[in-house]
Amino acid sequence: MKRIRLFKILCAVFSAAGALMIAAGIYLHFRASENGYAGSVITETAEFETPRELVVITTSMPITAEYGDTDKVIVSYTGSLPLIFTEEKGMLRITQNDTFTMTLFSARTAEFGVHITLPHKVYKRISLSSSGGSVTSDCLAAETLEFGTKSGDMRLLGIDERASVRTESGSVYAEFSSFSSDMTVYAGAGDVTLLMPDELSLYLEFFTESGSFTSERFDATYWHEYGDAAVIYNGAKHRLRVSTSSGDLYIY
Repeated sequence: MKRIRLFKILCAVFSAAGALMIAAGIYLHFRASENGYAGSVITETAEFETPRELVVITTSMPITAEYGDTDKVIVSYTGSLPLIFTEEKGMLRITQNDTFTMTLFSARTAEFGVHITLPHKVYKRISLSSSGGSVTSDCLAAETLEFGTKSGDMRLLGIDERASVRTESGSVYAEFSSFSSDMTVYAGAGDVTLLMPDELSLYLEFFTESGSFTSERFDATYWHEYGDAAVIYNGAKHRLRVSTSSGDLYIY
């Protein structure tokens, strides 16, 4: 009986000690957050000569790229991990350093991201991709446009059929400036919302396992059956393919 009583006392002591450690950790975390501490937060701006190609790859930081009144590429970023810049043969490559670091949550965490301002021109290639961060593109023009995420959302403004769009589980919102060729959008589990030009005319193929299709641009809303491909012809030569596993498709 004494051993059982001693065991119960020790369990109570260890439980109390564990609770005190957790409480202390939470207290220190909130005190650090109140003081604005978020690990080694980096806020920097870098400038580069205008490249022919731009490639940006991050693991967690959101990416925003747009035109601005500048004659150089301006990269502003805030995060706990530094960026790596590589310039070679007309290509500017920006990648996120994957070195492990611990960052406490604070108000500054919401500011994390990479913002790129580009001089106005048509680029040979622009490629923006992130594993966990979102990707935002504002009316960029390039011979090749590539956008990709794993779980991050995409907001693509002013793109055309030359854009490559692929995500595993993030949602996609895209506004088209024109549509005069074939295109495929891969969205996995994410929903796809497309805003098409007024002169919309296309051949739509929607491949999905459990998603649905809704549009105000066609004569009637079309709901496909589970596992079927929805094919809608609207008097066009050009083909838009949208493929999801469970994401829904909306066209406006």
